[in-house]
Amino acid sequence: MKRLIKEKMRIVICDIYVKLIGHNLGHIQNILRFLEKNPSSNEYIFLLNPEAKNIPSVKTSASNVSIVFFTDEEFTPINSGMSIVKSTQLIWKHIVRYVTDYKADKLVMMMLDMFQHTIGSSRLPCEVTGIMFNPYPRVIAQDTTLRAKQKSTITKARKLFTTWWMCRNTQLKKVFIFNDLETLKTMNETLGTKVFTYLPDPVYDYPVREGLDIREKYNIAADKKIILAFGFIDEKKNVVNILKAMQQLSQEEASKTCLLIVGKIRPDYEKSLAEALVETKTNRPQLQIALESRFVDDDEMEAFVGQSDIISVVYINFFSSSGVIGLAARHNKPVLATKFGVVGDLTRKYELGLAVDGFNTSEMKDAMQDLLENKNGYPKRATDFVENHSSDSFIKTLLEI
Repeated sequence: MKRLIKEKMRIVICDIYVKLIGHNLGHIQNILRFLEKNPSSNEYIFLLNPEAKNIPSVKTSASNVSIVFFTDEEFTPINSGMSIVKSTQLIWKHIVRYVTDYKADKLVMMMLDMFQHTIGSSRLPCEVTGIMFNPYPRVIAQDTTLRAKQKSTITKARKLFTTWWMCRNTQLKKVFIFNDLETLKTMNETLGTKVFTYLPDPVYDYPVREGLDIREKYNIAADKKIILAFGFIDEKKNVVNILKAMQQLSQEEASKTCLLIVGKIRPDYEKSLAEALVETKTNRPQLQIALESRFVDDDEMEAFVGQSDIISVVYINFFSSSGVIGLAARHNKPVLATKFGVVGDLTRKYELGLAVDGFNTSEMKDAMQDLLENKNGYPKRATDFVENHSSDSFIKTLLEI
């Protein structure tokens, strides 16, 4: 029986990870802008982490939209060092209280993964939907060793149980999976449900900062190709292995290439990255490396991607979608991608570049050489990718409007 939809709904949109770094802020910003441009009878309440209060772009002029922030006291569990299970249980109690106090008809969780166990054990005052970033079918062994295979098997089994437990809650109506029809089909069939639903990972269209010439800024010669490693620079971004791969380029190839690393470096990654930089400069002094560790605004981000030649998404231990691949497609730039997970699938499907094993530096080097020459003409279907992943499609699907 088709459920009745109220003409006017009160919807709470919750995100506890809105920071200057990361995709969460981009999603919230664009949903807020969409709701300003598309007024409706629905009421939207954004429930965000305390840090988001200090971000200037987290604001609205829409009369049917309000923004509420957890208090520092309510948010203490997240910053206390306690286990993720315990901390999210405590935060979930506050989320339920807010939803109850506002008499919400629906709760939309912008990141559902860490709340699965809690949702499965809760009685909720309204229906719940949300985005899952790391579904269990995407867990795979990172290499062929027995230890890696055993670890991935255990992790997948644990995630499968947690997801099954979450699905016990009849108030859970939809769980959105980015860009991955195969995975959601597998999950629905395995768990005997229909809650897992496709969600296009949006390609946002930000203005480009005028006057920013990255070749001039970093003194990069016009005849050099720029490989861009961009975003929050941590182990996942795999810059250390990118550097190891680039040491295998010939002296001539290195002299015609610049690796541009832009984004805030995670503190626990600084040491290994610094060591790799020293090693690379010793072994391949012909290679130009430009590094800037800081947060980059959206309009700067557009300039960096638009003026680079190859965009790196050759991540490790990462199987979900990435907004960077969409940026590269919109600027018609080839990607050096991981062959695993959603990023690998999309790279192959839309012929956006070359997909390789991020742990195999020889394979990465070969792909770099191909992309630097780019005789294959990548990307081949970037326009199709962008058309299929518009911001409006993402928001309308997520909010069911």
